[in-house]
Amino acid sequence: MFYWLYDLPNWLVFVLFTVAAVAIGWMFIFALRRVNARLFGEDREERNGLVELVLTGTGLFYGLLLGLIAAATYTTYSDTENSVNSEATSVSALYRDVSNYPEPTRAQLRKDIEDYVRYVIDEAWPEQQKGEVPLGGRDRVTVLQNHLVAFEPVTEGDKILHAEALSQFNSFLVLRQQRINAVTTSLPAALWWVLILGALINLALISMLAVRKLAAHLVISGLFAVFVAMMIFLIVSMDNPFRGEFSVQPDAFVKLQTRLFGT
Repeated sequence: MFYWLYDLPNWLVFVLFTVAAVAIGWMFIFALRRVNARLFGEDREERNGLVELVLTGTGLFYGLLLGLIAAATYTTYSDTENSVNSEATSVSALYRDVSNYPEPTRAQLRKDIEDYVRYVIDEAWPEQQKGEVPLGGRDRVTVLQNHLVAFEPVTEGDKILHAEALSQFNSFLVLRQQRINAVTTSLPAALWWVLILGALINLALISMLAVRKLAAHLVISGLFAVFVAMMIFLIVSMDNPFRGEFSVQPDAFVKLQTRLFGT
């Protein structure tokens, strides 16, 4: 939802969210100022008491919802970053294992791994940043697997090494799948509508408060709108781990490529 926002720089997205929230809050104040007087009458204390009673409940639950969702999206982002780092570590360990194989198997397996890492950096990552599931790595992994299982160990040392390499390869497959699954991870649309409608309801309730000075009412509403916009901006920024400026980068694979392959 709102995927076009990820094509914009973060500062611009933040400005858009803030300006929109403040504009909506102030619009409610001007639109409901006369209506409120007709609904509640001239008793400001009774009016504020009723509004504050409702606002306390909605504000509490909405703030709790914002906090929980922000924490959940950060956890998803952090888990995705850890999965990427773990995948790169697993590839590094596998590369070192196959480096002890006899020739020509060693050269072939090292080449397969190097090709896979280059693919992840140059092709898979740009696709992930567009929200597309990369499919090109499947064939490369299959080729690597075929070359790995085709090796027939002779000595006991080769058997131990081969078993360790196969175990490391299986770990790599699991971590790779976790990264791919994270490409399409995001909050459901229903939850986004709850967040948006909740913000509108709370802004409308604040506009119903009886504040003598219009400027003071605008300041209070504006500060609340900025806070809500900041929280929603934070959730949007982390919702899709691979999209936007604040996203998981292939740094672990780049370091791996430089450290092991020298490229």
